[in-house]
Amino acid sequence: MSQFEAHGVRFQFPENWELTEQAEGRDVFITVSNHGSSFWSLSLFPDRPAATDVLESALEAYREEYEELDEYSTQATVCGHEALAREVEFVCLELINSAFLRVFTTEDFTVLVLYQGTDRELVETRDLLEAISSSLNCDSGFNDEE
Repeated sequence: MSQFEAHGVRFQFPENWELTEQAEGRDVFITVSNHGSSFWSLSLFPDRPAATDVLESALEAYREEYEELDEYSTQATVCGHEALAREVEFVCLELINSAFLRVFTTEDFTVLVLYQGTDRELVETRDLLEAISSSLNCDSGFNDEE
């Protein structure tokens, strides 16, 4: 496993997966992906928007993109925080896909964890995606200089 540590967060991910990082203003977006459709992403919003707003914005993007969409409320704890959690199923390119959204707020930022893949691929990758989420540590505090 490889480890990412910056912006006040740390997590482990499979060493053969690709990591990309982008910033828009103070917001930071980190994605790890394999060679298929599965990916795990972390969005950090240091202005701390309401978790409900972040979740609704993410869900609205799925609603706009996919006609056939099912949403399910669920429960999740990430980084020791109770998260607002939704699971989304949608059809893309005649394949059923699932996305898992987790949103919570720390003292330093609002966090969106999102992972998804085709249902066929998730048979192999879901445990890895959930392991990445389980390894996430948000205790370091956000540092604008990183």
